[in-house]
Amino acid sequence: MASKDYLKLCEEAQRKKLKLARKQEKQIKQIYNDMYLNVSKKLSKVNPNTLSERYLEELKRELEKEIVSIHRQVGKIIKKNIKESSELANNVQLDFFISINDKYNLNMKDTFSSMFSKIPKAAMDEILFGKVYKDRKGLSERIWQYTKKFDKDIDYIISEGIANKKSTYEIAKDLEIYVNPKASKPWDWSNVYPNASKSVDYNAQRLARTAVNHAFQQAQKRSCEKNPYVEGIRWISSNIHGRTCPICSDRNGEVFMVKDLPLDHPWPNGLCTTVPEIPMSLEEIGTELRSWIDGEQNIKLDKWFKDYGEDFL
Repeated sequence: MASKDYLKLCEEAQRKKLKLARKQEKQIKQIYNDMYLNVSKKLSKVNPNTLSERYLEELKRELEKEIVSIHRQVGKIIKKNIKESSELANNVQLDFFISINDKYNLNMKDTFSSMFSKIPKAAMDEILFGKVYKDRKGLSERIWQYTKKFDKDIDYIISEGIANKKSTYEIAKDLEIYVNPKASKPWDWSNVYPNASKSVDYNAQRLARTAVNHAFQQAQKRSCEKNPYVEGIRWISSNIHGRTCPICSDRNGEVFMVKDLPLDHPWPNGLCTTVPEIPMSLEEIGTELRSWIDGEQNIKLDKWFKDYGEDFL
């Protein structure tokens, strides 16, 4: 690694990304919880003995309408957070070069700022429009996919409740349990409704975590491509509670070429980390850049200029 300062930049970016993910999780859960509170409030005002099937139909239509609004809000939250996540990753390389610039009087601050200015937006678009995924599905398509799953679950709970000879009120209460993101399901829930999602916000949370993590990784990858001193990116698996999937376990400790860095997958909630490898010390890098700017030939930096010369203007 180049220095403790560089490692500190990497660790701080990872810490802020995790903080962002935790904040996002609370925001999304609150949105779903508001839906639950609305359903619960209405259900508390009805007479259990006089509840008709018409009430279920009205409740179903209301929930289907509300989930569209909810997923629209979730989409806005995710877009905002993948922008911030992209900037966190990109700023590691930018701040690295700015610190060298200031220490060695390179007079290249504007050049470095220009070089990395477009990366966050490019990384964000790759996630938003599905450019990095085999199925090419963007964020909007995935959110719509989960909207349809919600509608399917509502239909499923109603039909299964009827098949199990539950009363209209009991089915309404089951729908109330389903839309509560904080509720513990009854012991027989998986027997009665085995095909319903375990948690109403599960898919949205999974999508949001993945999007934030992938935006960070893409911005890290793109910014490292513009740093001639990064020789690879090391994968560090999370091993949370001893549960590391086989894929991440195999990747642990492996140093990937920057262009070959794979995306983390949703399990285990995007907690694996990737750290750029820079063998040279900060002093060596600063001295080399200073000499190159002063006219000394350097094959590596000449190629850097050739590849990204437009950013130097």
